[in-house]
Amino acid sequence: MKITKFGKQVFTLALAVLYASIGFPLSANPADKIGSEYNYNGDDLGFTLNADESQISLKCWAPLAKSVKVLFYKDSSDFTKASKTLKMVKDSQNRGIWTITCDLNGNKYYQYEIQNPSLKAKVCDIWAKAASPNSVATQITDINKDKNAIPENTVTDKEWGTQNGYYNPFGDTGKTQKAYSDAVLYEMHIRDWSYVEVKDSKGKFKVIADGEKVISHLKDLGITHVQLLPSFEYAETNENGMYNWGYNPYNYNVPEGRYVTQGYKDGTQAVKEMRYMISKLHENGIAVVMDVVFNHTSGTGLHSLYDSTVPGYFYRMIDDETYSSGSGCGNELATSQPMVKKFIIDSLKHWMLDYHVNGFRFDLMGLHERETMKEIYNELVKIDPNVMVYGEPWTGGKSLVKFGVTKSTIDDVMDDLSVNGVGCFNDDFRDSIRGNVFNATEKGFITGNYANFGKILTGLTGSVRGKGLGGFTQKIGRSINYIECHDNHTLFDRLVNIELGKATTGKLLEEISEEQLKKIIMEDKLGAALVILAQGTPFLNGGQEFLRTKNGNGNSYIAGDAVNGIDLSFKERYSDVYNTYKALIALRKANPESFGKNENAEAQMILQGLIKYRTGNFTIYFNAAPEALPVTDSGKLVFIDEKSGTYTIQSSTKITQIPAKSFIILQN
Repeated sequence: MKITKFGKQVFTLALAVLYASIGFPLSANPADKIGSEYNYNGDDLGFTLNADESQISLKCWAPLAKSVKVLFYKDSSDFTKASKTLKMVKDSQNRGIWTITCDLNGNKYYQYEIQNPSLKAKVCDIWAKAASPNSVATQITDINKDKNAIPENTVTDKEWGTQNGYYNPFGDTGKTQKAYSDAVLYEMHIRDWSYVEVKDSKGKFKVIADGEKVISHLKDLGITHVQLLPSFEYAETNENGMYNWGYNPYNYNVPEGRYVTQGYKDGTQAVKEMRYMISKLHENGIAVVMDVVFNHTSGTGLHSLYDSTVPGYFYRMIDDETYSSGSGCGNELATSQPMVKKFIIDSLKHWMLDYHVNGFRFDLMGLHERETMKEIYNELVKIDPNVMVYGEPWTGGKSLVKFGVTKSTIDDVMDDLSVNGVGCFNDDFRDSIRGNVFNATEKGFITGNYANFGKILTGLTGSVRGKGLGGFTQKIGRSINYIECHDNHTLFDRLVNIELGKATTGKLLEEISEEQLKKIIMEDKLGAALVILAQGTPFLNGGQEFLRTKNGNGNSYIAGDAVNGIDLSFKERYSDVYNTYKALIALRKANPESFGKNENAEAQMILQGLIKYRTGNFTIYFNAAPEALPVTDSGKLVFIDEKSGTYTIQSSTKITQIPAKSFIILQN
């Protein structure tokens, strides 16, 4: 998420010079003059086609503009010379709307040329749903009618753009009410997993959809949702083959072109191929969560579609007219601005209705106001009562946001505790299990540091407010429990660092002995059991279930395929680890009242390093100590078969000890 500040510096200088030339004081931001009279609630921003698609009506919201022109193009081969240029007319009601209606005459793309006081720009329509490659211009098509945008032979997803056509395998499209805790979330990056199917793939929707390995693996593991790292258009051009996670947004409303079949020229192909992948996941019972990054854009000024349209309005600005950077990436979106909030909600509804996305993970959700997140959830739940909305309850730096979302205020986002509401990642539970993520060698519970065991107990019982150290919510499912995600070291790499006593890069499997590896595997399984069997909603990072390594790289956002690419051979190499995860997920899903939503669960540390956890008719012992510890208990042993990935309930037995670095599950 590192963005160059060059664009910011250029724009700030240009702003000062141009403001001075037109008589504005240097500290004045014209966007501050955009009051409520400029708010627009219509759903027709962008373009509307007439019945036979021979005529187009355009509406552009640009309240600061002195003039707006529309430039039409016949195809996507050359945007240097328009086939037709027309002046748009400012709305007589002075809502900042510029309009025009005209014949298309065979034109297939358009740009706006917007003359603002501070800069002049040719820009793709920010309300567009299809665009030329690299979002240079808006494509003129109805993506829900254009056959080129609609995948063929889909089983579950047959209609696009309406609530009637929307599909979610989680809860059978709302027929069954689901709690967040019924979900098992699984994070994956299109490029990382395309690498499984095609070794030289640069990441393609179709490679995932048509492959024989990835979706099969997800289905076999038993997860309910995949969470896709950013898949909207980010800043790298299609021609740029360099690796990137995608946390540098450019156009929020169209698919990332680098994930489309190479060399495509028609934006409908991007729409079609992303829809196709989602439908294939749906056919296999897997819901789709989209990682959205509405906290910042890849650049500002002429490097931003949003600044180019309405300078200064979409961003939080400091008094001296520099950009607030609570994202740590040079800017942050002003999500309290009514038209920014409208844009975000419209965009999310677009992804749900037009692509059948079933939920959203918000990057740096701490940069969004509680009221903004409440409005977002309340709008999306109208489409799908089982939509999942959750995110990171922190910022990336000092921010101007007021009343941002944090763990301690997550319940304040919703008025009604009976609804799922908005969830958030539980970094307290994460750090108490594995150690602080920003200290590569700090130990956590599973590696023998019991100092924060209170947060383990609280996490196991749902992080309920007022019930233990660090509790923050009255709705158990709002706690997203995890020990690994795309950020920071993988769990395996972290455990290696601790074992070696230093942060290490390179081929970590060659750095440790067989005995050290055996210990790490036991610690990994123990951590998995804590997360998967806890109250709340479990989250796994793709590959965590078979000891994924990134060779010690703790910030691999541009590290390339050699570091990030998934090696599925690890699934067989460490089949005992994989099968442990698989069996634990199956046990959890078969007993949702015990694992996930049990408000009466109890946990205590009965000996140093030994936790006793009681939930429903199960008792689980977690021993993080390096030696076996004594207990006296009895019950039906839940046997985790590390060869098949299944579990069985065996006959009643007495136990007298819990082996080192392990867990035992009893059914009472």
